[in-house]
Amino acid sequence: MHIESLTLFTTDLNVQYAFYSGVLGLNAATRTSDSVTFQAGRTFLTFRQHGDPGRFSHLAFDIPRNQVEQAETWLRARVPLLEDAQGISRFPLSEGWNSESLYFEDAAGNLLEFIARHDLPNDHTAPFTSESVLQVSELGLVVPDVPAAVLDLERRFGLLTFHEQSDTFTPVGDHHGLLIVVREGRGWFPTGRPAVPAPFEVTFNGGGSTQHFDDSSVLERP
Repeated sequence: MHIESLTLFTTDLNVQYAFYSGVLGLNAATRTSDSVTFQAGRTFLTFRQHGDPGRFSHLAFDIPRNQVEQAETWLRARVPLLEDAQGISRFPLSEGWNSESLYFEDAAGNLLEFIARHDLPNDHTAPFTSESVLQVSELGLVVPDVPAAVLDLERRFGLLTFHEQSDTFTPVGDHHGLLIVVREGRGWFPTGRPAVPAPFEVTFNGGGSTQHFDDSSVLERP
């Protein structure tokens, strides 16, 4: 699956605009009084003004698999990297994921990730910059019942489990795009910050068709 567009919500649009344009250097495709859309590689990432503090999302950006070291240097000059309890900030994941990750937060506290997926042939030769961001490849879905949500996503969209499955954490999709389905209150890696549901709208392409849903329809209603 490929995430074509993602909309998140923020209580301070100006602060988010300053972070994504000034700190991460993403180009603003459109900007209005109550929203801004950035070009994050192949994905359009939109923030809309919304007065609901205390909510945050997890999303990951793909970067070239050969540029993790450059991306780490580039990020450290701009934002603090998040560490685990052992003080580690650059994470090789398990064999099934075959990837490396760097974590940080945006100005509103959303949990962001730069991830290099070594199974994807996306090497770059130019120095790492904001233009090296390839796409948004992950979105966290925080739900009360993970198995029920995973079953619903499979029935409606044909999304299958990716490597891991449990009652609290199950990614669905593939190397090109994933929905990370977690139980509310489960700690997000690497800091253990408890997951909370946050509003979103997402459009993705999978199996040759384009699908759209939002936080109100994570679970199919009778």
